[in-house]
Amino acid sequence: MTEKILGILGGMGPEATSYFFHQLIKATPVKKDGDHIKTIIFNNPQIPDRTEAILGRGESPVEVMAKSARILEQVEVSTIFMPCFTAHYFFDEVQAQIHTPMTNLLKIIHHYIEEHHKDVKTVGILCTNGTIKSKIFEKELEHYNVIYPQQDIQASCVVEAIYGEKGIKAGYTEGEPAERLTKAAQHLKAQGAQLVIMGCTEIPLAFKDESIDIPVINSMKIAAQYFVKQFKG
Repeated sequence: MTEKILGILGGMGPEATSYFFHQLIKATPVKKDGDHIKTIIFNNPQIPDRTEAILGRGESPVEVMAKSARILEQVEVSTIFMPCFTAHYFFDEVQAQIHTPMTNLLKIIHHYIEEHHKDVKTVGILCTNGTIKSKIFEKELEHYNVIYPQQDIQASCVVEAIYGEKGIKAGYTEGEPAERLTKAAQHLKAQGAQLVIMGCTEIPLAFKDESIDIPVINSMKIAAQYFVKQFKG
């Protein structure tokens, strides 16, 4: 039987990719190095910005994403995973251009909520403007009430925490971005959210689960646990 290999299409952004791989290592029960999952990461930070493309201000990333996925195909990975929510707007287009099955992060999160938070009806999302416009969460979580921060909070707290001069993409993961994201999460709770999803894979770099007293879905941690179950279970 061919041994499974996990392929990670990364670089969206690099720290989110690194964070996911770290979560995968932590989630894997091991006694020695050889017990870890075989993993190949193609970290391509030159993939065009997903949010800019969705908002109509930049080129489509599909061609570069598909080319990157085919590089992973050449080394015969078992599945390809993108640790980036916004990239999932282009999931079907990329999958159509390759033969290796891709694993959908949104479906992983959906199944986790159904299994562990059965009573939740209203879900708050912390994510990029591109993800909001893409409506990928509404499409996947169609039986839930999906809410986002109001426009002013989204701009001053979430977008600034991710893209600002002292934001996560600029290398800041403590202090200002953490405070902004906490404020946004508290705002979502006040709007009726029973659960908050870190809907951008870079948010867990700054925002801590314990920052708010309702359940918080750390998407990278949940995805790591999923792959451990699939590959080692």
